Amino acid sequence: MDYPKLRYIEAFPVNVNGQRLICLRDPQNLSGKIVFVSPESLFIISLFDGKHSILDIQEKFMRRFGRLVFSDEIKRLISQLDEALLLDSENYRAFKRKIEEEFRKSSVRKSSHCGLSYPERSDELKNWLESFFKEAEHYNASKQPDDVITRGIISPHIDFRRGGKSYAVAYRELLNFCDPEICLILGTSHYADVENPFILTSKNFKTPFGEVETDKEIIEELVRHCSWDLFYGEIAHRSEHSIEFQVVFLQYVCGLRKKKKFKIVPILCNSFFKMVHNGTSPKEDERVSYFLKLIKDIVEALDKRVCIIAGADLAHVGLKFGDPQPVTQSILNWVKQRDILSLSFAEKIDAEGFFKSIEEEKDKRKICGLSPIYSLLSTVKANYGKILDYDQALEPDTGSVVSFASMGFYS
Repeated sequence: MDYPKLRYIEAFPVNVNGQRLICLRDPQNLSGKIVFVSPESLFIISLFDGKHSILDIQEKFMRRFGRLVFSDEIKRLISQLDEALLLDSENYRAFKRKIEEEFRKSSVRKSSHCGLSYPERSDELKNWLESFFKEAEHYNASKQPDDVITRGIISPHIDFRRGGKSYAVAYRELLNFCDPEICLILGTSHYADVENPFILTSKNFKTPFGEVETDKEIIEELVRHCSWDLFYGEIAHRSEHSIEFQVVFLQYVCGLRKKKKFKIVPILCNSFFKMVHNGTSPKEDERVSYFLKLIKDIVEALDKRVCIIAGADLAHVGLKFGDPQPVTQSILNWVKQRDILSLSFAEKIDAEGFFKSIEEEKDKRKICGLSPIYSLLSTVKANYGKILDYDQALEPDTGSVVSFASMGFYS
C-alpha cells in the first residue's frame, strides 16, 4: 500500500501500565479490534491521507523528530491498521461489501452491542435493568395529573453503565403514563456516510429479550410519500446503538406490564452539522421539513396509540472529542448551563429555540442528539415537556465529558 489512507476513526489518549498511549478505535467496531500506538506513531498515522507516500512520510518524520524511521516500521504500522480495518483499503472494502450483502438479505437487525454493552443472557440483562429502576426510585417520580398521557421521551444513548439510571427515569414515564402500541424511535446516526437526512429500516430488531417487529405499514406509508430513497444508507442501522438501546428498555418495560407486543418504527436521524455551520434552520431543508410533516400527521392520526422516543445524548467536550484542552470544573459548569438552556426550549416544545441555542455557538458542545431531539419537538403531540434527569459522564483519563438528560413530554 504505497499511499495509505485512514478511515474515520476515534483517537484518544489512554494510560496503559503507566505509559501514555493513543487508542485508535473504529466507531462501527467492524473488526472488534482496537490499536494502541505511541505519540510518534500517531504522527506517522496522521499522514495516512492517501496523498503521502512512504517516502514522503519518512521525510516529514525526519524533519519533525530528527531521526530516520525505516520503511519497514511504517509498513508494519500500515499492516496493523489494515488488519483492524482502520484503513480505507481493498481489505476494508471487501469486508464492507460482505457485511452489507449479509445485512441486505437478512429480515432481522441482530443486536450489535449484546455481550459488549449489556449481557447476552436475558435473565442477567433483566436483573441489570432492574437495578437501574431501583436506583431511579431514589429520584422523585414525575408528579403529573392523574389523566396525563406521556406522548414522548428523551432518553440517553450513552452506555448503560454510565447512563442506566437516567434511562430508567425516562422509561418510568412510559410505565406510569403511557401504554403505546407503536413507538417511533428517533436515533442519532453517528456513522452514516450518506446525505440522507433520515434513514429507515424495515428489519425487525432482535435482542436477548426476543424480536421486536417493525411497523411495515407506517414504513411503507413514509416510503410511498417520499420521492427520495429512505433506505439509502440503511447499513448504518447495523452497528448503530442509539436505537438498539431504546428497544432493550422498551422490551423490559413491556415485560413489567405483561402487555401485548408493541411495534417500532426505527428512524436514524443524520447530522444537522451543515445547517448549524450555515446558520439555516432544518425547517428550511425541503426533505427535513417534508419528512417531519409526514411523521407529525401519522402521530396526529394514531393519537394515544403512539409514543415518540428520541435516543439522544447532549454535549461531547474534551480531548477525546477534538478540543485542545481537557475539561475543567469551569468547563463542566458552562456545559451544564448551556445544556439546561437548550433543554428549557425543549420543555416549551420549541424546536427552533432548541436549534438556535446550539447554532448560535456553532455547536461548540458537539450535541450529537441535535437531530433526533429537534425531530421529536417538531412532531410530538404534547402540551409541555419536563426535564427529569441531567448528568455528566466525566472521563478523567481522556479529560473529556459526555452529558445527557431524560425528559418527558405530556398532554
